[in-house]
Amino acid sequence: MVNAAVLQAISANTILASPLKVKDLVLGAKERGYGAVALTDVNVTFGLADFYLTAKKAGIKPLLGIQGRYLGSGDQAFDLIFLAKSQRGYQSLMRLSSYLNLASGDLKGESLPSLISLPKDLPDLTAIVPAGPTSELRYLYDMGQESVGQTFLTTLTQQAKTSGWDLCLGLYPAESAAFYNQFVQKLAKEYSLKTVITEDVRYLNPEDQFSQKVLGAIKSKKVFTEDELRAIAKGRGSHYLRPASELFDACEQLGLKEAFLNTWEIAENADAQIPFAKPQLPVFPQTTGLSSDDYLTKWAVAGLKRLGLTSPAYQERLAQELMVIKQMGFSDYFLIVGDIVAYTKKQGYLMGPGRGSAAGSLVAYALGITQIDPLKYDLLFERFLNPARSTMPDIDLDFTAAGRQVAMAYVQEKYGQRLRFGQGSDLVARILAFTTMQAKSALERVGHAFGLTKPAIEQLKTAMGAANNLDEAFQQPDFRTAVSASWLNQLVYQTAKKLSGLPEDTGTHAPGVVISEEPLSSKIGLMTGQEAPLWTVQQTKEYVEKYGLLKIDFLTLSNLEMLEQVLKLIKERGTDLDLLKIRLNDPEVFRLLQAGKTALIFQLGSRGMQDTLRQLKPESFDDLSAAIALYRPGPIKSVPLYAARKNGQSPVSYLDDSLRPILAPTYGILVYQEQVIQTAQKFAGFNLSEADIFRQAISKKEAAVLEEQKAKFVKGALKQGHSQEKALEIFRAIEPFAGYGFNHSHAVAYALLAYWEAYLLVHYPQEFFLVQFGKSRGKDLGKYYGEAQKFGLQVFGPDINHSEANASVHNGAIYLGFRAVIGLTNSFIDNLLAMKRPITSFSAFLRQLGEQNLKETQIKLLIAAGAFDQLDSNRNNLLANCQALIKNTKMTKKSLVLQDMLTVKLEQKPEPTASEKMAMERQSLGFAITKSPLALAQRVLGASYQAVPFTAIALGQTANVLTIFERKNDWLIKKGANAGQKGSNAYFNDSQLSEKVTIFSDEYRRFKLEALPKGTLCLIRVSKRDDQKDPRGYQLILRELTVLSEKKLLEKAREVKQAQQPKPKERALEQYFDQHFQTVRLRQFHLWQRARAIVKVLAVRDHLDKNGNQMATLSIADSSGRYRALLFAEEFRLIKQKPQAGSYYLIEAEGLPSQNAGIDFKIYHVRQVNMQK
Repeated sequence: MVNAAVLQAISANTILASPLKVKDLVLGAKERGYGAVALTDVNVTFGLADFYLTAKKAGIKPLLGIQGRYLGSGDQAFDLIFLAKSQRGYQSLMRLSSYLNLASGDLKGESLPSLISLPKDLPDLTAIVPAGPTSELRYLYDMGQESVGQTFLTTLTQQAKTSGWDLCLGLYPAESAAFYNQFVQKLAKEYSLKTVITEDVRYLNPEDQFSQKVLGAIKSKKVFTEDELRAIAKGRGSHYLRPASELFDACEQLGLKEAFLNTWEIAENADAQIPFAKPQLPVFPQTTGLSSDDYLTKWAVAGLKRLGLTSPAYQERLAQELMVIKQMGFSDYFLIVGDIVAYTKKQGYLMGPGRGSAAGSLVAYALGITQIDPLKYDLLFERFLNPARSTMPDIDLDFTAAGRQVAMAYVQEKYGQRLRFGQGSDLVARILAFTTMQAKSALERVGHAFGLTKPAIEQLKTAMGAANNLDEAFQQPDFRTAVSASWLNQLVYQTAKKLSGLPEDTGTHAPGVVISEEPLSSKIGLMTGQEAPLWTVQQTKEYVEKYGLLKIDFLTLSNLEMLEQVLKLIKERGTDLDLLKIRLNDPEVFRLLQAGKTALIFQLGSRGMQDTLRQLKPESFDDLSAAIALYRPGPIKSVPLYAARKNGQSPVSYLDDSLRPILAPTYGILVYQEQVIQTAQKFAGFNLSEADIFRQAISKKEAAVLEEQKAKFVKGALKQGHSQEKALEIFRAIEPFAGYGFNHSHAVAYALLAYWEAYLLVHYPQEFFLVQFGKSRGKDLGKYYGEAQKFGLQVFGPDINHSEANASVHNGAIYLGFRAVIGLTNSFIDNLLAMKRPITSFSAFLRQLGEQNLKETQIKLLIAAGAFDQLDSNRNNLLANCQALIKNTKMTKKSLVLQDMLTVKLEQKPEPTASEKMAMERQSLGFAITKSPLALAQRVLGASYQAVPFTAIALGQTANVLTIFERKNDWLIKKGANAGQKGSNAYFNDSQLSEKVTIFSDEYRRFKLEALPKGTLCLIRVSKRDDQKDPRGYQLILRELTVLSEKKLLEKAREVKQAQQPKPKERALEQYFDQHFQTVRLRQFHLWQRARAIVKVLAVRDHLDKNGNQMATLSIADSSGRYRALLFAEEFRLIKQKPQAGSYYLIEAEGLPSQNAGIDFKIYHVRQVNMQK
């Protein structure tokens, strides 16, 4: 049967009211014999686009509607069903949905409109009074108020006539509704209205009522009792989608056949389509009288002239791009985006240099949208805009947070002011996004509704591990065990599985903004959003462009914010730096990149990326761009070959000699998507548009498409005179790459942003870190603190006399701000800043603070953070006596006499060790400022213990490592002679790396691992063996462990320091070399500075680098201190005589960031000094 229709059905898009997915509704209606089906979610049109396309594809007629909710009798909420009869009716439906959502303020319907307040001009809608519990007429009937029901219908009939609705009355095809149906049929005759069948579909099958009730409980935060759960789990609901034949039979038996036929008649006569369309851009507002095409040309030509790019190559490229833009009808798009960017920059906000394929457009560069010259970097416009692709151009804009707000307000004002809608605009809006119930979220929501305790819910979530969904989780033994622990756990799992993926709330697509020429509410519903006064369209980003609407992404990039703040600090110190004018070949920047010291740099911060940079050794901006493109799935496999070719260790070869001009810049290796396009163009004779379609097609990895493109590529190559074998070889090289290859334009844009950050880090490190410190707390702040140490900056913790709210500079050193202290309130910080400084003692601090601000917990946080170390270094004393001193301060506050008379008996505590101080700082700051005793141990004991870092231990080797014990995960031996004994996987840190070390039961007992405190300084002896089951590919096994005393370590350090004090003869030596060889002290070296020094070699350790080449690490000293120096493989080979411990040498070296802190040295030349001479 196909002459049957569903006129009332809600889906999961009526949030937390139905478990029914749009696809299931459509396919269910098709399978059950319906020829048409409506989607009537309450007030909203979220699902209509998806519903419409799914129904068209399935071959069933979609009826577009909503259930409009209003406030009626008894201050109750009731619904009317509205269905669009025509295109005009569709527009009415969108306006009605917009009104209902904007009038109620939100989807919760906390402020519902009355029926009579609905817009009057809503023609070509069919309005149906439902027959279910949300019907006002049914409510009045059930309350015994039939006469009031008649009055309601009289009013509604008049309203329908005024508004242009066709009014129908709904009947419910069930025996239980027989008397109500008779009442409605009588009214229908009296008012000359048609009756129709309204089934009120809320779920697909009768048993799905359980899921619907659970959603309702989640929404209302209801907790079921066990008896309630058992009852509703067995229940079967009536609001399911019954087969059409069953519905027909029921209508015949109940005398509702006429209503059944009327239902189909409404469906048959409905002819509303969703107006999907090609891009329909708003016209850029300007007063010159020029067309948008001519205005764009004028602006672009002027932009090129401003940039000084007037050569024929630029003129030709600009003309070509403008021709394509005009042909595709996108002039207004470029004008609008250019206008937004120009306004934001004019207000003084920094913007990104560009991103994505838009960086390949010369027009975008000329308008100032991007900051990248596409001809300079050989970027393709066709990768951005291709006449063979009818999609809208996509220019993502990067703003600072403040700049984004300014830009969005400007768009709202300029492009939305022309047509207002309530407080917002009907021309500019945000884009809908859903928050969906993911697996763990579903477990939590369902578990709470079923009365599970929080620990029980957490146990289920934890047992999921890293599983992405509940089916995947059920494959894991731990999760299966947790689920099977009780019938309730099983029910939670089964229910959560059904609800996973359903929307549980609405939000806003973070960056997207829609701008329209025509009223949005005539084609797509509007609703309130999170960024007033901007409304939000009731469709997600996947569907917005199908309506032909212009979408622009306003992205916030925190890196821009950081750059803007650094530039502001630099300007305050007298230098007005323009990032667009700095050199892109700065040697110091490339030394930083080659060393891989890029942990803080945009796109270059991961360990893998740092390793890639060290391998590639970038020497130019093009190298940096290639590094960013290569560090992606797929291309990353080419890094070793690329590095070998670039660094002259491997010959460069090409897939075919004809491709040499394309692949030469990347040493014969495919790196960029644009190279695929150029290869298809050069080798197979494609034009640029065809070549871009080729790249896009093969990246989708669809078998049929791949075969089609392969045939086309081979055919084109044969026409160009190439062999079939060679064509297939090149296609095979392209095929795996195309899906992962990086967009060259995007790589250049990212490289520019990364270069800017690296430049500021190298040349303005203090300003760079001040900004980083200001925006970070806890572990993030600790990361920046550690990096600042590596760059030779003096950074101190919070200090009561020198710190401000945020990090600041005092006497050339950086002091962290009071806001770095975790738990310190803003009001307390304000009181600290109001104090008169300098403060001379802890007691003076308490007296000045003020009685109402003497808060012990806040003061103790300052003590633990070391803020009083310059007044009293013994934090233990201050912490122990803080309460007594506060009490005494309060008692003596108003009397100088009492201050003299009353004294506090203070407890005397031992000075805290370095480890104890570090523990305090981790608690109060989130990281440790006090230097780890490990660094001191490595310097003082490293040579005598022959200690090496973890990275220097080869497979099969056993070695000593100086470490800090971090944590352990114990395990119990279940079988064998040691059954019941403990072993452990313990983690030790050697200052460069935290490594897992396996400890077997004998060693666990022998070294008393059970009682080993975290943070203990240890000398461990470990063996390294092959283990392919371990992700590292190896296993470290503990052989020996010695706990080192910090007290004895300090004594040893004093002895070493005393022994290293320069003797008169050594001072004379330094003076002689200063005069004749311009030497300097090691402490006077700056980062990256190359200079000479006269040093004594204290220790030498030969070892292999990562490539297996011989190198050496030296411990060197002069009168300024002791440092680490490196003789890399290349310099090691050139040295005639290896340095010996105890001898003096003249060295030429360069300062490098140290792995631990401070500075290391790279030795270029070394010459022994004859002390006798």
